[in-house]
Amino acid sequence: MSTATEEQMEMGTKPLPEHAWLNKMVGEWKTETEMMMPDGSTARASGTESIKNLGGLWAYAEGHGEMPGGGPFTYYAGLGYDVSFKEYRGFRIMSASSHLWKYKGTLSSDGKVMTLDCEGPNMFKDGETALYKDVFELVDGNHMTLTSSGQDENGNWMQFMKASYTRA
Repeated sequence: MSTATEEQMEMGTKPLPEHAWLNKMVGEWKTETEMMMPDGSTARASGTESIKNLGGLWAYAEGHGEMPGGGPFTYYAGLGYDVSFKEYRGFRIMSASSHLWKYKGTLSSDGKVMTLDCEGPNMFKDGETALYKDVFELVDGNHMTLTSSGQDENGNWMQFMKASYTRA
């Protein structure tokens, strides 16, 4: 039986400078969220999110909060930089949706804003899809925001949620 050489044991993807941005999100967070409801009213909720690092390649999160009108809400998400495709990619699954949200992202030149684009179920028309955009902004080392928007049938972006994160 042969043993693995040191070179073979060190194989695998090594973090690149693009991965460093993900570490800025790592930590324990408190969230305050405002959601715009279909009837034009707003709903507020609070929650927590724990973001960890996986191998220097991924930031992955577990979040807990409240649904509009009450009831618990849980989600899991991951965000990384795919060295093969040279782009940020992510996912989100949640207790309130059977859809696997898959994202492609871009980082602003100043390194403060990550824009994640995806396609998912249309919130207003069953059986159809719509385009969505989640935008994370790193305000400072202890604060960030997440703004979620969807594209309507005329191509206009409509914001439906904004979450403020404060490091716990």
